[in-house]
Amino acid sequence: MASCATTAFSYDSNTLEVTIISAEDLRQGRHHVGRGAFVTVRSGQSVASTASGTDDTHGYPLWNERLHINAPPHGGWIQVDVAKRRHGDATNSVHIASAKIPMSDFAYGPIGYKHFLSYRLRDQEGRSNGIVNLCVRRLARNGEAQFHGEKYAMGYPVAPVGVGYSAYHKY
Repeated sequence: MASCATTAFSYDSNTLEVTIISAEDLRQGRHHVGRGAFVTVRSGQSVASTASGTDDTHGYPLWNERLHINAPPHGGWIQVDVAKRRHGDATNSVHIASAKIPMSDFAYGPIGYKHFLSYRLRDQEGRSNGIVNLCVRRLARNGEAQFHGEKYAMGYPVAPVGVGYSAYHKY
């Protein structure tokens, strides 16, 4: 299902599971990107790529593939590159667009918490070229998520039940 740069992958506390979901409005010049689009995720020395099994989706490719990479231990960036294969050859590809994702965007929350994110892609000249949709979560040492929804509560404080607006503000 998911492609990975290495066959034997070792999990540590800095392992990230990046699910590349889809992209929107990808263009190569004036034309929408069709078949052969793939995504490469880079973080330091760790590199992983999706397969290019997308059909002609008129600029909206769909991958839904999980990739595992090692995150830098002290923050940094994840580089997401979108490219298109020429004639089915991975070594002969054309760069379409890329995005740099700061680690601070998904550093909060417990291990295993899913962060659904969308980022603007830029071409080599820095012009806007579509959006990439992805999900990032940190994995525990054994390669599994340790998030249990009943243990953690995240949200904004609200007024207690039965207390109206006038209880908070004096006239």
